[in-house]
Amino acid sequence: MSEQQQPRTLLVVDDHELVRVGLRQVIAQRFADRFHVEEAHSLEQALSFLERRADEVSLLLLDLNLGDARGLSGLKLLGRLYPRLRVAIVSGTHDARVREEALAHGALGYFCKTGDTRDLSGLLDTIERAAAPGAAGPGAARGAGLPSAPLNNRQIQVLELLLSGLDNRAIAAETGLALGSVKNCVSAIFLSFNVRSRAELIGRFS
Repeated sequence: MSEQQQPRTLLVVDDHELVRVGLRQVIAQRFADRFHVEEAHSLEQALSFLERRADEVSLLLLDLNLGDARGLSGLKLLGRLYPRLRVAIVSGTHDARVREEALAHGALGYFCKTGDTRDLSGLLDTIERAAAPGAAGPGAARGAGLPSAPLNNRQIQVLELLLSGLDNRAIAAETGLALGSVKNCVSAIFLSFNVRSRAELIGRFS
């Protein structure tokens, strides 16, 4: 098999094993020769995978309600860290407003786990586009704002709020963390991204 024919990587990020297994089986039935499926059960695990192998990922299927990322926060953070990464949402939430917001933040598509065959057909069509000649391939997913070391769940949460403009006290109130813990997280984030200030960090994602 030539280099051009090598299967691309599709990353499924969902905290329910049955969903991951089901998606893997559906994808294998139709795209076995074009996609190699990898799985992650949390945003932290997905970021750890991308830290090592982002340039291999052609499409990421993301659940909106992970244990460490609720709503659109995971999609927004992935967009900031990996601006060229292709992400489609596979969610249990059937909400037109959430769907519109997800698409506005760059999602390729929004598909409901509890939907009918049209949702599955739409998902497969999105995967088909990702596998098509000329679609973003290896090397397209790496962003400029990558941390030098993986972030843990707490640091990811603090980073999201920090990028939203919250100060340390507001982050502490939002997360329930002690102010000292927030300061430690912010320091670790600065060190990981090799920046010295909030402004410099935000500038990395602008």
